[in-house]
Amino acid sequence: AGGFGVLGVSGMPVGEIERRIANTRKLTDRPIGVNIIIGESEEGDRELLTDMVAAASALRIGAVILFWGDPAPYIEPAHRHGVKVMIQVGSVEEAQAAADAGVDAVIAQGFEAGGHVRGTTSIWKLLPATVDAVKPLPVLASGGIGDGAGLAKALQMGAQGVSLGTRFVACDEAWLHPAYKQRIVESTAKDTVYNQLYDVWWPDAPHRTLRNKTLQEWEAAGQPPPGSRPGEGTSIGRRRLSTGEWIEWPRYAVGSPPPDFDGDIEYAPLWAGESCSVVNDIKPAAEIIHDLVRDAQAALEQPGA
Repeated sequence: AGGFGVLGVSGMPVGEIERRIANTRKLTDRPIGVNIIIGESEEGDRELLTDMVAAASALRIGAVILFWGDPAPYIEPAHRHGVKVMIQVGSVEEAQAAADAGVDAVIAQGFEAGGHVRGTTSIWKLLPATVDAVKPLPVLASGGIGDGAGLAKALQMGAQGVSLGTRFVACDEAWLHPAYKQRIVESTAKDTVYNQLYDVWWPDAPHRTLRNKTLQEWEAAGQPPPGSRPGEGTSIGRRRLSTGEWIEWPRYAVGSPPPDFDGDIEYAPLWAGESCSVVNDIKPAAEIIHDLVRDAQAALEQPGA
């Protein structure tokens, strides 16, 4: 439909990454990318991450999109295969460092974003500053954007495009629990909370989620620290991984509820950005792309745009 689809493959074995890319290629002949979180927490992580980038790049994908770390070690393994490297950043300083390291584009992430949030500044302040700091390197905008008006505004401020997450949670093809999708549709920006509550498996990483039972019970208990939170150490249900394996999902752990999650999704992290205010329906991804482009073009054609 004209968008650039990206597969999330963080933490997956190389064989699973290769399988996912192959399966996606059966569905489209358009370029696709992969997203890899590059935060290092243990010895040997860099070697594993390098192998992931190299394996995906060897399959001639369009781009590797990195997040949460220094992109420098992963640029050569991608460029070796002619694959572009982008990284999502949360500050002008991080964007400049990435540009100096040799990335092909940066994604400026504003504080309004859902999921894990690198940014501490509104996208509308961060975007023009980033564009100016790294020009002529292309900059994409992310965070709080979910419709054609937001796309048009980003383009007017110098972005070459946008990176959207929350809008595509509420699409037919997303492998996510239908109740999660419906919560996105029913929510507005005021229903999202910037927090660090979901820290099992990924500590010290701020994020934005929808209010739910986990958050409400933690607040009612006086917002105790990790180790003393309500229900800590218990399972919220069983969750099937992309490999097909079923695991117990600990309370306060990262992850997204798949369609067959057998627990109460109101205890799961419901990642959502402030753009949920403009997400009002669940529909096919192609229709979302069509509407974004149509509405952005209309906004850009308005007098004074």
